[in-house]
Amino acid sequence: MIAILKFSLPAEQAEYDAARLGSEAMQVLWQIEQRLRSLTKYGTPSGETRILCDELRAMIPNELLDI
Repeated sequence: MIAILKFSLPAEQAEYDAARLGSEAMQVLWQIEQRLRSLTKYGTPSGETRILCDELRAMIPNELLDI
């Protein structure tokens, strides 16, 4: 399959940048999720810290983590 994305620059610069940097953003989200997972699994966060870690992990769509 071949996919070609077309953008009208500069009007669609933000969309172009999002498409161009998407894989890098996915990698960063994966790294963040792994760090949060590690903190909750192997660390000993309690109270607000644990809740915050769980909430942040829940915000990352699972589809983005399957890379």
